[in-house]
Amino acid sequence: MRGSSFASRVALLLALLLVLACALVAVLNYLKFERLLVAQQARVLGIIAADAAEGFERGINLGVRLPGVPGGQALVERALASDPDLHRALVADARGRILFDTERGRIGEDLPPALAAAAGGAATAGWRAAPIVNGFGQTEGTLLLGHARDSIRARLDAIALGMLRPTLLVLGVAVPLVVLLTFLAARPVRRHFDAFGQVLARGGGGAPPAFAALDASLAETEALLDGAERDLEALVALPPGQETPA
Repeated sequence: MRGSSFASRVALLLALLLVLACALVAVLNYLKFERLLVAQQARVLGIIAADAAEGFERGINLGVRLPGVPGGQALVERALASDPDLHRALVADARGRILFDTERGRIGEDLPPALAAAAGGAATAGWRAAPIVNGFGQTEGTLLLGHARDSIRARLDAIALGMLRPTLLVLGVAVPLVVLLTFLAARPVRRHFDAFGQVLARGGGGAPPAFAALDASLAETEALLDGAERDLEALVALPPGQETPA
């Protein structure tokens, strides 16, 4: 019974360590894919924002001011349709007044503080900004793209589901195998520990012949070391020049 209890505890510990290791690997892989997808989305949004801002800059270079850029509303509408994660696109002038907006009811309003901070170059969650610069290098306004992470979440859910299946398969095979091997290995080990404990409890009395032979060998070695120590002390005590016999 004691051997079974010992083996059960060891098997449970190893199984838990195996589960934790697989879970840690799955979480690290999930986070790695999340970083890759977020970086990929940032690159795509950067290209969309730069392309739309360039369209406004071409209009400015024709000699018109930003509010009068031909097809400005069509440019923000096209930018919005470029990616399914975009939910809003707008252009504001340097003073923060909205000139073009896919939410047309907001045209003419001032940018709210969060969007004004994004237009000023501050990192704002959910918004991507691109400056609109005239031919003299002066900033005329800012293009803002509002985005979500719906597609990223959907792809991450699919990745998590794809990792879950092989992980469960590995655990379904590995955990029973670990438990079986633990029971096979722990029983003889437990018996040896019990036998050794009984020998120690008897104070060495009735020890197996192997233990008796080991004790005798240790005693003989100790006696040899004692004799060598006495000879060395006698040699050191001799007067100089008499260390070596004639």
